[in-house]
Amino acid sequence: MRKISNLLSDLFLILVFTASITFSYFNTTPVQISVGAWEFPAQPVSIWIIGAFVIGGTIGLLLGMGIFKNLKSKSEIKRLSKQLAEAKQEVSQLRAMSLKDL
Repeated sequence: MRKISNLLSDLFLILVFTASITFSYFNTTPVQISVGAWEFPAQPVSIWIIGAFVIGGTIGLLLGMGIFKNLKSKSEIKRLSKQLAEAKQEVSQLRAMSLKDL
């Protein structure tokens, strides 16, 4: 069963590679892309589309690995640690006060 799975994976990768080469060969018309104030030089359509897939895949991997979630968690830990320190300081001040002061 493992060999069949590896064979199908290899076949799929070969098909994707062949499709991308064919796509690149037939889509050579240069296109200039403007995004806001940025203007990129004219490149073949296939370069822009393959680049978009690569960038999207990279962003997807980063999100899947939880890099951005870790940054959010670290800021939450920092905020809660500061809040805990303030609460401990307030408790120690209240313990230091006598009952008459209350």
